[in-house]
Amino acid sequence: MQKNLLVVIKNIFCTLTIIWAAIMLTEYLFVLLPFQLHGFLFYIFDFFVILLYLGIWAVPVLLLISLILMAVVRKKYESTDKKKRLNTLTVVLPVIVAVLMLLTDFNSRLQ
Repeated sequence: MQKNLLVVIKNIFCTLTIIWAAIMLTEYLFVLLPFQLHGFLFYIFDFFVILLYLGIWAVPVLLLISLILMAVVRKKYESTDKKKRLNTLTVVLPVIVAVLMLLTDFNSRLQ
């Protein structure tokens, strides 16, 4: 029972990391585009800006927790994880977002 619970918790954290990083990537790509949104799309964009600011701190924390859980599951149960794509995407997507934000001077663009 405990093995399944630990794997489920790891998968939940990995999924949360992927979802939040994907929202951040989408939101930041809209920031980088040269056009302005109007009407209802602007209000949706404005709501998700909060997640972008929170994600600057939350995604690295979620990534760290996910990496720790991945290592614990791999070490403790010595089995190959059937969710290799989930683990790979959990690591790659936040790194892509971070590199993109650092290369485009995100601090000045978000203000």
